Amino acid sequence: MPDPVLEIRGLSINLGGGPYVKDVSLRVSAGRTLGLLGPNGAGKTTILRAIYTALPPTRGEIVLNGVAKRDWRRADWARAVGALVQGDGLLAGLTPVDIVDIGLKPLGLPEPARDARREEALAFVGLAHKRLQSAENLSGGERQRCYFAQLLARDPALYVLDEPTNHLDLHFQLKLLDEVRRRKRSAIACFHDLAMAKRYCDDVAILEQGRIVAFGPPDVVLSRRQIAESYQVAAEFRENALHIDGPIGD
Repeated sequence: MPDPVLEIRGLSINLGGGPYVKDVSLRVSAGRTLGLLGPNGAGKTTILRAIYTALPPTRGEIVLNGVAKRDWRRADWARAVGALVQGDGLLAGLTPVDIVDIGLKPLGLPEPARDARREEALAFVGLAHKRLQSAENLSGGERQRCYFAQLLARDPALYVLDEPTNHLDLHFQLKLLDEVRRRKRSAIACFHDLAMAKRYCDDVAILEQGRIVAFGPPDVVLSRRQIAESYQVAAEFRENALHIDGPIGD
């Protein structure tokens, strides 16, 4: 097995005075995408936050390219890891140009290179014509595309994607995730959409109450039995399409 780009070793995180993520270990090799799946509150976003922000683990460590996160300079980690996260942040007074430039700042690029990356990314996500419009006036899908443009312009070694298809119409869901795959970068992503996870992930980990309960290729993990156990839904994949019978309930 090749050396991992990202390795999560025995990660545990306490939130609200108690354990939330419990002894999670995962590996992401070069050019592969790992999907984190599971019901709401399973700990998926918390794991991503520990990777891209300063959320400290209670135990365990996060390792990138063989070096523990604690041993990285913050500026170097910001260049190597890029995140697409849930929530709009502070948009007052910002335009799409500003948002992409903020993401490029850690790279320290000369102005011509920075401008070229920014304009290429905004054109790719279909926002070149709104490049100077207030981001507050963009639709939810346009804002998501704007943040995706920021990430694509940075093109980090590790893509951290928290619900990357949120608010996007189907065209841009496919276009933007196809682009991440085309670049052959390593990625770790949370998905609620099991069909998208199956399409784009090389491996998936299903979490329940902060623990991994299943791991492996989506064709193996996303069985009818596992979907029923983890999601309380009667459903199965047939010819790469998810067929849903309905919820399993009382």
